[in-house]
Amino acid sequence: MAQPSGKELAGWVTAGVLLLAGAVAIVIGASTPASFGWFAYQPLADVAYAPGGDFVFVSRVTIFGFVALSLGLITLAFVGGWRLAQRSSD
Repeated sequence: MAQPSGKELAGWVTAGVLLLAGAVAIVIGASTPASFGWFAYQPLADVAYAPGGDFVFVSRVTIFGFVALSLGLITLAFVGGWRLAQRSSD
């Protein structure tokens, strides 16, 4: 088996870093409650309203995590395909 070139090694490292950063950001974002910055309150009714049910609020950290994880998977697929193409041409 041939040694990976510098570009290929950089691709594997980049994919690994993106996958790890994405997974960590998703875990951190999922454990942190999302703040959406407002609530409805009627001072005389003693009832506070916070939207729930069908709404899903995702924090920016979680969104970054999904983007980084997606980019890591795309990079991993690209480098893996590149490696397979080089192997079949030898």
